[in-house]
Amino acid sequence: MLGRAEIMARIPHQGASCLIETCSSWSTEVLRAHTMAHLCADNPYRYGGRLDVLVGAEMAMQAAALHGALTGSQTCHKGGYLAALRDLQSQCDRLDCPEYGQLQIDVTREQMDSAGMVYGFTIHAEPGGLLLQGRGTVMFGLIPPATDAAA
Repeated sequence: MLGRAEIMARIPHQGASCLIETCSSWSTEVLRAHTMAHLCADNPYRYGGRLDVLVGAEMAMQAAALHGALTGSQTCHKGGYLAALRDLQSQCDRLDCPEYGQLQIDVTREQMDSAGMVYGFTIHAEPGGLLLQGRGTVMFGLIPPATDAAA
């Protein structure tokens, strides 16, 4: 079991921006994490007093980053960025509902090569109901610097 401090030591998301609170298990292909961050009033991902279900994709990709760090999948890369979200299916429109309890975040590495990784993910409420599922693509390397069009 990994706690929040151990998670933040391994991923770039820090402070309130780190949405993963614990990691209960992982293997070479899968990771299970948990969080109650969706119920925090000071969650930095809130907009208009609510937490949209798409924040679940951010939670999942943070779990994917943790998986990469724990399995050594990202050791030869200088970083990565979320390039795409696909096949998103939501069963709700917001995550900040107390009845969801602790969220369970499961990620599965589906593909990996020198350019990046693809992870499938699901987010379940504590009573067991599926809230969000989808796939995220992480590309390795740094985002190219923006060019100044006026120059």
